[in-house]
Amino acid sequence: MSELENQDDEPTTQLSSQRSQYAQDTGSQLDGQQGQLAPQEESDGATADAPPAPTPAQPDQPEQSDEQPPEPVEPSSPPEPAPADAQASTIQMPIEQTPTATHSAPLPGAMPVVPPMDVEDLLSLKIASDPQISPDGSLIAYTVMESNAEETSSAVWLVDITAGKTAVPRKLSSGICHDSTPRWSPDGQSLAFLSDRSGVPQIYVLALYGGEAQQISDLPQGISEYSWHPNSQILLAHSAWKPQDDQAAEAVEPKNTLNVYTRLGSRWDGKGHTNGRHQQLWLIPLNGNPMRLTSESVDLTQSCWSPDGQEVVFCANRRADPDLSVSLALWVLTLSTGQMRRLTPEEGLAQMPAWSPDGRQIAYLYTPDQSEAGNIMPWIVDAQGGTPRLAVPGADAFTCQSWIIDELRDEYLTPPRWYPDSQALLVPVQERGQLHLYRLNLAQQTSERLTNGNGRYISPQLSKNGQTIAMVRADWFTPGDIWCMDSTGKQPRKLTRVNDAILQSHRLTRPKRISWQSFDGLEIEGWLYLPQLPENIKAPLIVCPHGGPSLAWGDGYVHEFQVLAGRGYAVLAPNIRGSAGYGEDFARRVLNDWGGDDFKDLMVGVDHVIATEQIDGERLGISGLSYGGYMTNWSISQTQRFRAAVSRNGISYIPGAALLSDQTIWFNLSMETWARQHERSALTHAEAIQTPLLLLHAENDQRCPFSESQQLFVALRKRKQPVELIGYTNTSHLMDWPGVGAPHQRIDRLRRTIQWFERFL
Repeated sequence: MSELENQDDEPTTQLSSQRSQYAQDTGSQLDGQQGQLAPQEESDGATADAPPAPTPAQPDQPEQSDEQPPEPVEPSSPPEPAPADAQASTIQMPIEQTPTATHSAPLPGAMPVVPPMDVEDLLSLKIASDPQISPDGSLIAYTVMESNAEETSSAVWLVDITAGKTAVPRKLSSGICHDSTPRWSPDGQSLAFLSDRSGVPQIYVLALYGGEAQQISDLPQGISEYSWHPNSQILLAHSAWKPQDDQAAEAVEPKNTLNVYTRLGSRWDGKGHTNGRHQQLWLIPLNGNPMRLTSESVDLTQSCWSPDGQEVVFCANRRADPDLSVSLALWVLTLSTGQMRRLTPEEGLAQMPAWSPDGRQIAYLYTPDQSEAGNIMPWIVDAQGGTPRLAVPGADAFTCQSWIIDELRDEYLTPPRWYPDSQALLVPVQERGQLHLYRLNLAQQTSERLTNGNGRYISPQLSKNGQTIAMVRADWFTPGDIWCMDSTGKQPRKLTRVNDAILQSHRLTRPKRISWQSFDGLEIEGWLYLPQLPENIKAPLIVCPHGGPSLAWGDGYVHEFQVLAGRGYAVLAPNIRGSAGYGEDFARRVLNDWGGDDFKDLMVGVDHVIATEQIDGERLGISGLSYGGYMTNWSISQTQRFRAAVSRNGISYIPGAALLSDQTIWFNLSMETWARQHERSALTHAEAIQTPLLLLHAENDQRCPFSESQQLFVALRKRKQPVELIGYTNTSHLMDWPGVGAPHQRIDRLRRTIQWFERFL
């Protein structure tokens, strides 16, 4: 929209007794190509035979023990000057492997013993995601995404929670394709997952007592999401459909010859043209033919079964003109009658429903503010209907939007998780660049924070008996690993080490938390990466506004920042007004004021850093993606202080973007009037731009269309200003994320960015 036990040598994962036929004596795994149970293979670098050397305890990195990660600066407190032990520093990680390369900084200084991160190291980073606890609470299935020079792939992995320090994760699928979304059957006898090995994502099921993984769906448009029926014999799936799909082949329009537009939203970033199809509900039996449940002219998403399997709750905008509003309501489909009932108002956004174990209530995330500036809060509604209500007092101050930018992870919303007594919920809450887990006691109407230490606790899952929480934990120094802890937040344990080898063989820079008062007295927070430099040398500064604008920088490993710091650049990552995690009022201050007070926040922050740190105020650069790209373009049209700028998938003319984007309604909610949109656009002030500008843009970007960079390039080139435009083919808005952009595109983008700053700074 987040360490603990050391692992011993050569253990085998011990499965529960009910899986003895599955495990036998050697343990077992699914061979990804054949889908067949096979002897254990050597696991990846996360579980190498020799355990990684312990990492020295740092304020931002817990020790390898069973203790709680260290306390952070209290997120709910006003920003204060960082204590001495929290000042920016360069952490030299323990060396497990001899570095294969050294890197020279562009500025004078001693050569470090351990090399900093370089551009190509990006492809060595793996992303552990989506932990799922087995019904008996003994195993966690999860995914690992990795890249090489040619492609990105993902595999399903398994780790035994009960093995303690002897837990060794093992691979269940080959990872040649994209295997994702593992889900346990309610009876614990099968594990399903999505794989695109047949061309589009389909459901595969592995029976844990042996045999091959069976492909059980074959829907032409693939599967976008799915869940098990409580009887473990049927799955509910979402797949795109239109009435013409049921016609005879000769009656169907020829492919790839035309697109028909009748509504807004016919195109969507990352998916392209919808061709009139919408996500529908399907029943996929383990043995038998699929059955479509719905024939709606709108998308039905984020479904959840009732505990008795008789009904399904889902999200949809079923208003008369759904393309003219940004809203979602909760609807319930009764399978026996085909009747639907609406549980929440049609206004606002109701998302991520979760049915209580006793069947009486549905928890969900709700915001009445369709501009994305409002808090996304936990709410409750009775399953049979009634007045929706806030889950507990004070929850209106929460935002459960999980996305803190690091350009590696993109988890945005997680459904509330019910405790088995139906009296409490587990939810993640974003707070000042961190993501913490809260237990909401519905009976006592109280809330309790379970996690401590800085970091992000992502995608929490609660075991069926309510005793164990599984999650991903990420922080400044790691993209994330699978962890577990008890239901009270005690005894946390790190179960995987997917990036230890690469991270511990490189020198990483720890950012310094800073704050400043803006022009109007508003407190603004940011993170400053300072390179290793001699005392008499000042570093050039690169300012990096984030996207959104309702997102945030925070406790996340940002590869670009580590590379820049390793090459002698300071990096300022500011959370200017409009950012998430600082309260709804703070986020709403950017509405109808893009390029106004947020720009002032940015420039006051630049002056603050120059005045208080070893920064060369004459060597300033700026770079950002999406809204950060807009802020980059806008800033250089308002000031000539920046000597170099890199804009990625940004906006140069808001009125044009508001008409051409796949989120056209949202643009008008954020910037209401054409006059304000025109006045706050860089293209309107293009004649004032003198800063050398590098424009990097995905040519299939539907969110901020390629034309946004193209028109600014034309305007500047005609004036013979230093400008370059790079178009990346066959990729979309979030091309920097490993699940979207091709590896060579991500590397090229980062390399060009650094070369531009080296050329002009």
